[in-house]
Amino acid sequence: MNFYQNQIWKIISKEIFKKNIFEYTLFWEKYWWIQKTHKKFWLNINWYQILWITIPDWIWNNEINYEINTLKNKYSKFNDIFFQLWFINQIQKPYFENREKINNQMKKKYKLQTSIKENMPLATVFIDLTKREEDLFNDFSKSAKRNVKKAIKSKMYFKIADQNEINNFYTLWSNTAKLKWFHIYSKIEYLKLIDFLINTNSWNLYIAKKDNQIISWSIEINDKNNSYYLYWATNRNYIKLWWHYFLKLEMFKYLKNRWIKKVDLLWVSPTWYENHHLWWVSQFKHSLWWKHIEYFWNYDIVLNKLAYNILKLKKH
Repeated sequence: MNFYQNQIWKIISKEIFKKNIFEYTLFWEKYWWIQKTHKKFWLNINWYQILWITIPDWIWNNEINYEINTLKNKYSKFNDIFFQLWFINQIQKPYFENREKINNQMKKKYKLQTSIKENMPLATVFIDLTKREEDLFNDFSKSAKRNVKKAIKSKMYFKIADQNEINNFYTLWSNTAKLKWFHIYSKIEYLKLIDFLINTNSWNLYIAKKDNQIISWSIEINDKNNSYYLYWATNRNYIKLWWHYFLKLEMFKYLKNRWIKKVDLLWVSPTWYENHHLWWVSQFKHSLWWKHIEYFWNYDIVLNKLAYNILKLKKH
Protein backbone atom coordinates (compact mmCIF):
# COMPACT_ATOMS: atom_id res chain seq x y z
CA MET A 1 0.00 0.00 0.00
CA ASN A 2 1.41 3.37 -1.01
CA PHE A 3 -0.48 6.57 -0.31
CA TYR A 4 2.07 9.38 -0.30
CA GLN A 5 3.58 8.47 -3.68
CA ASN A 6 0.35 7.65 -5.53
CA GLN A 7 -1.08 9.71 -8.35
CA ILE A 8 -4.13 10.97 -6.44
CA TRP A 9 -2.07 12.51 -3.65
CA LYS A 10 0.36 13.96 -6.16
CA ILE A 11 -2.47 15.75 -8.02
CA ILE A 12 -3.97 16.96 -4.74
CA SER A 13 -0.61 18.33 -3.57
CA LYS A 14 0.07 20.07 -6.87
CA GLU A 15 -3.37 21.28 -7.98
CA ILE A 16 -5.22 21.82 -4.70
CA PHE A 17 -2.47 22.83 -2.26
CA LYS A 18 -0.27 24.44 -4.95
CA LYS A 19 2.93 22.79 -3.74
CA ASN A 20 6.09 22.74 -5.84
CA ILE A 21 6.33 19.17 -7.13
CA PHE A 22 9.44 17.65 -8.70
CA GLU A 23 10.70 14.18 -9.60
CA TYR A 24 13.91 12.52 -8.51
CA THR A 25 15.39 9.05 -8.89
CA LEU A 26 16.68 7.62 -5.62
CA PHE A 27 17.89 4.03 -5.14
CA TRP A 28 16.86 3.38 -8.76
CA GLU A 29 13.22 4.30 -8.08
CA LYS A 30 11.47 7.43 -9.30
CA TYR A 31 9.82 9.54 -6.56
CA TRP A 32 8.00 12.83 -6.59
CA TRP A 33 9.02 15.31 -3.94
CA ILE A 34 7.99 18.69 -2.53
CA GLN A 35 9.84 21.95 -2.08
CA LYS A 36 8.61 24.04 0.83
CA THR A 37 9.58 27.70 1.05
CA HIS A 38 9.27 30.14 3.96
CA LYS A 39 10.04 33.82 3.56
CA LYS A 40 12.15 35.22 6.41
CA PHE A 41 13.00 38.91 6.07
CA TRP A 42 14.56 39.24 2.58
CA LEU A 43 15.43 35.54 2.24
CA ASN A 44 13.43 32.57 0.93
CA ILE A 45 14.31 29.57 3.10
CA ASN A 46 13.83 26.18 1.42
CA TRP A 47 13.47 22.65 2.68
CA TYR A 48 12.60 19.53 0.71
CA GLN A 49 10.73 16.32 1.37
CA ILE A 50 10.47 12.90 -0.28
CA LEU A 51 7.85 10.60 1.24
CA TRP A 52 7.52 6.81 1.20
CA ILE A 53 11.07 5.72 0.26
CA THR A 54 12.20 2.12 0.38
CA ILE A 55 15.89 1.28 0.75
CA PRO A 56 16.43 -2.00 -1.20
CA ASP A 57 17.54 -4.92 0.98
CA TRP A 58 20.42 -5.77 -1.35
CA ILE A 59 21.99 -2.31 -1.53
CA TRP A 60 25.51 -1.74 -0.12
CA ASN A 61 26.30 0.93 2.47
CA ASN A 62 28.64 2.81 0.13
CA GLU A 63 25.87 2.96 -2.51
CA ILE A 64 23.45 4.42 0.06
CA ASN A 65 26.06 7.03 0.97
CA TYR A 66 26.63 7.81 -2.69
CA GLU A 67 22.89 8.40 -3.30
CA ILE A 68 22.57 10.61 -0.21
CA ASN A 69 25.68 12.64 -1.02
CA THR A 70 24.55 13.13 -4.61
CA LEU A 71 21.23 14.48 -3.37
CA LYS A 72 23.01 16.68 -0.83
CA ASN A 73 25.36 18.18 -3.39
CA LYS A 74 22.53 18.96 -5.77
CA TYR A 75 20.61 21.03 -3.17
CA SER A 76 23.20 22.92 -1.16
CA LYS A 77 22.56 26.57 -1.87
CA PHE A 78 22.84 28.97 1.07
CA ASN A 79 19.06 29.17 1.58
CA ASP A 80 18.53 25.38 1.42
CA ILE A 81 18.20 24.17 5.03
CA PHE A 82 17.56 20.42 4.89
CA PHE A 83 16.20 17.57 2.79
CA GLN A 84 13.83 15.25 4.62
CA LEU A 85 13.47 11.59 3.65
CA TRP A 86 10.72 9.30 4.97
CA PHE A 87 11.88 5.67 4.87
CA ILE A 88 9.07 3.11 5.09
CA ASN A 89 11.26 0.03 5.50
CA GLN A 90 9.70 -1.95 8.31
CA ILE A 91 11.24 -2.45 11.74
CA GLN A 92 11.05 -5.97 13.14
CA LYS A 93 10.43 -6.92 16.76
CA PRO A 94 11.68 -6.00 19.31
CA TYR A 95 10.61 -2.59 18.01
CA PHE A 96 12.15 -0.28 20.60
CA GLU A 97 15.62 -1.86 20.59
CA ASN A 98 15.71 -2.12 16.80
CA ARG A 99 14.54 1.46 16.37
CA GLU A 100 17.42 2.67 18.55
CA LYS A 101 19.90 0.61 16.48
CA ILE A 102 18.52 1.97 13.20
CA ASN A 103 18.66 5.56 14.45
CA ASN A 104 22.30 5.12 15.44
CA GLN A 105 23.09 3.51 12.10
CA MET A 106 21.48 6.34 10.15
CA LYS A 107 23.53 8.89 12.08
CA LYS A 108 26.88 7.11 12.01
CA LYS A 109 26.90 5.46 8.59
CA TYR A 110 24.93 7.94 6.51
CA LYS A 111 25.28 11.22 8.46
CA LEU A 112 21.49 11.63 8.68
CA GLN A 113 19.65 13.34 11.55
CA THR A 114 16.39 12.13 13.03
CA SER A 115 13.88 14.71 11.90
CA ILE A 116 13.20 17.89 13.83
CA LYS A 117 9.46 17.32 13.58
CA GLU A 118 7.26 14.25 13.19
CA ASN A 119 5.98 15.15 9.72
CA MET A 120 5.19 11.54 8.90
CA PRO A 121 4.18 8.64 11.16
CA LEU A 122 6.58 6.27 12.87
CA ALA A 123 3.95 3.52 12.74
CA THR A 124 0.61 2.60 11.22
CA VAL A 125 -2.21 0.06 11.51
CA PHE A 126 -3.74 -2.02 8.67
CA ILE A 127 -7.25 -3.45 8.72
CA ASP A 128 -7.76 -6.57 6.58
CA LEU A 129 -11.11 -6.38 4.76
CA THR A 130 -10.81 -9.73 2.98
CA LYS A 131 -12.25 -11.46 6.06
CA ARG A 132 -16.00 -11.97 6.58
CA GLU A 133 -18.12 -9.09 7.90
CA GLU A 134 -18.88 -10.95 11.12
CA ASP A 135 -15.14 -11.49 11.65
CA LEU A 136 -14.48 -7.76 11.31
CA PHE A 137 -16.71 -7.29 14.34
CA ASN A 138 -15.52 -10.38 16.21
CA ASP A 139 -11.90 -9.19 15.96
CA PHE A 140 -12.70 -5.92 17.75
CA SER A 141 -11.56 -5.72 21.36
CA LYS A 142 -14.13 -6.52 24.05
CA SER A 143 -14.61 -2.85 24.91
CA ALA A 144 -14.93 -1.91 21.21
CA LYS A 145 -17.61 -4.57 20.65
CA ARG A 146 -19.46 -3.38 23.75
CA ASN A 147 -19.40 0.20 22.45
CA VAL A 148 -20.73 -0.83 19.03
CA LYS A 149 -23.64 -2.60 20.71
CA LYS A 150 -24.39 0.52 22.77
CA ALA A 151 -24.49 2.61 19.61
CA ILE A 152 -26.85 0.18 17.86
CA LYS A 153 -29.09 0.04 20.93
CA SER A 154 -29.28 3.84 21.00
CA LYS A 155 -30.60 3.74 17.37
CA MET A 156 -27.56 5.40 15.89
CA TYR A 157 -27.27 5.02 12.12
CA PHE A 158 -24.59 5.26 9.46
CA LYS A 159 -24.67 7.16 6.15
CA ILE A 160 -22.57 8.84 3.47
CA ALA A 161 -22.56 12.61 3.97
CA ASP A 162 -24.58 14.88 1.68
CA GLN A 163 -23.46 18.39 0.64
CA ASN A 164 -24.89 20.08 3.73
CA GLU A 165 -23.16 17.59 6.01
CA ILE A 166 -19.89 18.10 4.12
CA ASN A 167 -20.07 21.81 4.98
CA ASN A 168 -20.94 21.05 8.61
CA PHE A 169 -17.95 18.74 8.91
CA TYR A 170 -15.52 21.57 8.27
CA THR A 171 -17.02 23.62 11.11
CA LEU A 172 -16.70 20.69 13.52
CA TRP A 173 -13.17 19.89 12.32
CA SER A 174 -12.12 23.53 12.67
CA ASN A 175 -13.50 23.73 16.22
CA THR A 176 -11.68 20.53 17.17
CA ALA A 177 -8.43 21.85 15.66
CA LYS A 178 -8.66 25.06 17.70
CA LEU A 179 -9.32 23.08 20.87
CA LYS A 180 -6.52 20.54 20.24
CA TRP A 181 -4.04 23.07 18.75
CA PHE A 182 -3.45 21.38 15.39
CA HIS A 183 -3.44 22.77 11.85
CA ILE A 184 -6.07 21.99 9.20
CA TYR A 185 -6.70 23.19 5.65
CA SER A 186 -8.37 26.50 4.94
CA LYS A 187 -12.07 26.36 4.04
CA ILE A 188 -11.23 27.15 0.39
CA GLU A 189 -8.64 24.35 0.23
CA TYR A 190 -11.05 21.96 1.92
CA LEU A 191 -13.85 22.63 -0.57
CA LYS A 192 -11.47 22.31 -3.54
CA LEU A 193 -10.21 19.03 -2.13
CA ILE A 194 -13.74 17.70 -1.69
CA ASP A 195 -14.72 18.72 -5.25
CA PHE A 196 -11.69 16.91 -6.66
CA LEU A 197 -12.32 13.74 -4.64
CA ILE A 198 -16.00 13.66 -5.56
CA ASN A 199 -15.22 14.12 -9.26
CA THR A 200 -12.62 11.34 -9.20
CA ASN A 201 -14.84 9.05 -7.09
CA SER A 202 -11.92 8.43 -4.76
CA TRP A 203 -13.24 9.30 -1.32
CA ASN A 204 -16.11 9.30 1.14
CA LEU A 205 -17.13 11.28 4.20
CA TYR A 206 -18.85 8.86 6.56
CA ILE A 207 -21.07 10.00 9.39
CA ALA A 208 -22.85 8.51 12.39
CA LYS A 209 -26.14 10.18 13.34
CA LYS A 210 -28.62 9.91 16.18
CA ASP A 211 -31.93 11.77 16.36
CA ASN A 212 -30.87 13.56 13.16
CA GLN A 213 -27.78 14.94 14.93
CA ILE A 214 -24.34 14.23 13.45
CA ILE A 215 -22.18 12.66 16.14
CA SER A 216 -19.00 11.52 14.33
CA TRP A 217 -17.32 12.02 10.96
CA SER A 218 -14.53 10.15 9.13
CA ILE A 219 -12.84 10.90 5.80
CA GLU A 220 -11.06 8.24 3.75
CA ILE A 221 -9.45 8.24 0.30
CA ASN A 222 -9.34 5.07 -1.76
CA ASP A 223 -7.14 3.98 -4.62
CA LYS A 224 -7.92 0.72 -6.43
CA ASN A 225 -8.05 -1.97 -3.71
CA ASN A 226 -6.75 0.14 -0.84
CA SER A 227 -8.22 2.77 1.45
CA TYR A 228 -6.47 5.40 3.58
CA TYR A 229 -8.12 6.78 6.69
CA LEU A 230 -7.19 10.46 6.78
CA TYR A 231 -9.23 12.59 9.16
CA TRP A 232 -11.91 12.27 11.78
CA ALA A 233 -13.77 14.48 14.19
CA THR A 234 -16.39 14.13 16.87
CA ASN A 235 -19.09 16.49 18.01
CA ARG A 236 -17.70 18.03 21.21
CA ASN A 237 -21.20 18.17 22.70
CA TYR A 238 -20.96 14.41 23.17
CA ILE A 239 -18.28 13.32 25.62
CA LYS A 240 -18.20 9.55 25.06
CA LEU A 241 -16.42 7.73 22.22
CA TRP A 242 -18.54 4.63 21.75
CA TRP A 243 -20.28 6.00 18.64
CA HIS A 244 -16.96 6.17 16.80
CA TYR A 245 -16.43 2.41 17.11
CA PHE A 246 -19.81 1.96 15.44
CA LEU A 247 -18.84 4.37 12.65
CA LYS A 248 -15.59 2.52 11.96
CA LEU A 249 -17.27 -0.89 11.77
CA GLU A 250 -19.89 0.40 9.33
CA MET A 251 -17.18 2.12 7.29
CA PHE A 252 -15.18 -1.13 7.05
CA LYS A 253 -18.28 -3.04 5.94
CA TYR A 254 -19.09 -0.41 3.32
CA LEU A 255 -15.55 -0.48 1.90
CA LYS A 256 -15.48 -4.27 1.88
CA ASN A 257 -18.63 -4.30 -0.28
CA ARG A 258 -16.81 -1.98 -2.71
CA TRP A 259 -14.02 -4.55 -3.08
CA ILE A 260 -11.51 -2.62 -0.96
CA LYS A 261 -9.08 -5.13 0.55
CA LYS A 262 -7.11 -3.09 3.10
CA VAL A 263 -7.50 0.07 5.14
CA ASP A 264 -4.41 1.93 6.31
CA LEU A 265 -5.44 3.84 9.43
CA LEU A 266 -2.24 5.96 9.31
CA TRP A 267 -0.54 7.67 12.24
CA VAL A 268 -0.19 5.67 15.42
CA SER A 269 2.43 5.90 18.12
CA PRO A 270 5.50 3.62 18.00
CA THR A 271 5.69 0.73 20.45
CA TRP A 272 6.91 1.54 23.98
CA TYR A 273 6.73 5.31 23.48
CA GLU A 274 4.03 5.91 26.08
CA ASN A 275 4.58 9.69 26.13
CA HIS A 276 4.04 9.94 22.39
CA HIS A 277 1.37 12.49 21.43
CA LEU A 278 -0.61 9.86 19.47
CA TRP A 279 -0.78 7.36 22.33
CA TRP A 280 -4.52 7.83 22.95
CA VAL A 281 -5.31 7.66 19.20
CA SER A 282 -3.31 4.44 18.98
CA GLN A 283 -5.30 2.83 21.79
CA PHE A 284 -8.50 3.47 19.82
CA LYS A 285 -7.12 2.21 16.49
CA HIS A 286 -5.57 -0.90 18.02
CA SER A 287 -8.91 -1.83 19.57
CA LEU A 288 -10.33 -2.37 16.05
CA TRP A 289 -7.95 -5.29 15.56
CA TRP A 290 -4.93 -4.65 13.51
CA LYS A 291 -1.65 -5.39 11.90
CA HIS A 292 0.74 -2.95 13.52
CA ILE A 293 3.67 -1.80 11.35
CA GLU A 294 6.69 0.22 12.47
CA TYR A 295 8.61 2.35 9.94
CA PHE A 296 12.26 3.49 9.97
CA TRP A 297 10.84 7.07 10.02
CA ASN A 298 11.94 10.56 8.87
CA TYR A 299 15.59 11.56 8.55
CA ASP A 300 17.09 14.89 7.52
CA ILE A 301 20.04 15.55 5.24
CA VAL A 302 21.40 18.76 6.75
CA LEU A 303 22.29 21.27 4.02
CA ASN A 304 22.92 24.37 6.14
CA LYS A 305 24.15 23.33 9.59
CA LEU A 306 23.85 26.75 11.28
CA ALA A 307 20.32 27.44 10.02
CA TYR A 308 19.28 23.86 10.79
CA ASN A 309 20.49 24.08 14.41
CA ILE A 310 18.67 27.40 14.89
CA LEU A 311 15.48 25.82 13.52
CA LYS A 312 15.99 22.83 15.79
CA LEU A 313 16.28 25.08 18.86
CA LYS A 314 13.08 26.90 17.90
CA LYS A 315 11.18 23.60 17.62
CA HIS A 316 12.23 22.63 21.13
